[in-house]
Amino acid sequence: MIKNYLPKKAVKLILEGAILIDVRCEAENKFVGRVPNSILIPWLDEPEWEVDEENFIKTFSRFDIDKDAEIILICRSGYRSNDAGKCLVKNGFTNIAHVVSGFEGDLDEEDQRGNVNGWRHEGMPWVQC
Repeated sequence: MIKNYLPKKAVKLILEGAILIDVRCEAENKFVGRVPNSILIPWLDEPEWEVDEENFIKTFSRFDIDKDAEIILICRSGYRSNDAGKCLVKNGFTNIAHVVSGFEGDLDEEDQRGNVNGWRHEGMPWVQC
């Protein structure tokens, strides 16, 4: 089961030792901003833009993260992080959560992100690369 966290709860747990994994693509991480000390492991990325669960797990395993460690995933809006979390659970990880509103949050009435909710909107720490 994947837990759903809002940004403030995620920050609290990260400060207590949870590991934050950013599953956005490299371009989002570079040009939109990133959470300091997060680990970037894209769920999908260029040039294929297709999910490759085997490659995701292979990349994830390079970081030697214990399968029982508290892991929090973040993406743009919460969808990719949920899918990546399901993949981790399927591969034996036991303590998975994700930021439900993601880094940029839901779309507003103008189809723009960052104005309704999300990591940046909530004022959580982030940096521009």
